[in-house]
Amino acid sequence: MSRKHDRSYFFKYMSVETALRVISSRSMRWSSPLKFNDPFDHQIGFSYDFNGEQFGQKLLEEMEQIVFGGKTEFKQPTLLSNLAMKLGSIKDRLPKEKIINAFTTTTNKMADNLDDHLRKINNSIIEVLTHSRVLCVSECHDNVVMWSHYGDKHQGVVLQLQCIDEIDNTLLAARKVEYSLELPRFPPLESYLQHLTGEEPMDFAQLSWELAFTKHKDWSYEKEWRVHIPLLDEPPGDGYSIYIENPRVFGAVYLGCLISDDNADKVIEAVREHIPAATIYRGRKSTRSFNLSFDEV
Repeated sequence: MSRKHDRSYFFKYMSVETALRVISSRSMRWSSPLKFNDPFDHQIGFSYDFNGEQFGQKLLEEMEQIVFGGKTEFKQPTLLSNLAMKLGSIKDRLPKEKIINAFTTTTNKMADNLDDHLRKINNSIIEVLTHSRVLCVSECHDNVVMWSHYGDKHQGVVLQLQCIDEIDNTLLAARKVEYSLELPRFPPLESYLQHLTGEEPMDFAQLSWELAFTKHKDWSYEKEWRVHIPLLDEPPGDGYSIYIENPRVFGAVYLGCLISDDNADKVIEAVREHIPAATIYRGRKSTRSFNLSFDEV
């Protein structure tokens, strides 16, 4: 797997119960986006900067340019461009007004159906994106809010997960999540028209992939990275998949500052049995600031 970043490790927050399963099986549970706690995550489409009227007018202009302007360079000709080029080849035998009227009827119909068409594009993107599995990790192990939300209110565990080139582990493909107040923008109208004519086709798979790494700005405290893999022809199952990791991936284990002694002992025992090379730290509240400190066990 090709490396997509220069980081050496990431962190995963979890409860003691989950940590014991992960450590003993040396595997990670990847989730369906439909299981996420953010209803927007993987379940948004593009916002569009053009309306039906603008689309229809620009499409008509593009058709006129093909028929009467001699445009013939198309990487992947479409029904629209083929029709326009065919009319262009006989334009001297047909009244220009008749050709334009025919195109106007077609473009007006397409403009009227644009909203429904774009809605179908977004629905299709969401369907593809959510038929997947995602491993979410963080840049930091000491975020107080992350410990509260995902580390069982500081009673849980954080695992340090190594990015190791020679074992080609999946974290090498992790990508940073971008945070925004706006939905991702669809390409400009001119680009979309070039796609419809085949002059410059869009890579919809790549465009859609961007949506898997965009979240609302309020989530930025997570400093999240993720690995996203499509299920392709596989059924959705129960929304989770378990993937085994090389023991070397588990570099360190951090115990929450409020973990019970009994649970701490259980985790320590599991680490020493199943991933003995991992270093163990126990958290404590700082006496000087609203921060966490960790001491090696």
